[in-house]
Amino acid sequence: MVQKIDESIFTLKSTAPKSKADITDATVREYLKEEHDARTALTNKLRAARLAREAAQPAPEPAKRRSPRRTKS
Repeated sequence: MVQKIDESIFTLKSTAPKSKADITDATVREYLKEEHDARTALTNKLRAARLAREAAQPAPEPAKRRSPRRTKS
């Protein structure tokens, strides 16, 4: 006889916040994580655009070297 095992005993159950401070802390952490993710996404987008723009531009000409001025003796 095969005994069926309840799969729910292997999953982690999240504990609900118990106090108002815990609820506020969880809310603020979630809000800050969303802001961080949005900021990181924007940074990556701008970096990719900058690298594409730099790759499209021709390489700058090397600067010509000036000979040093000679002093009058």
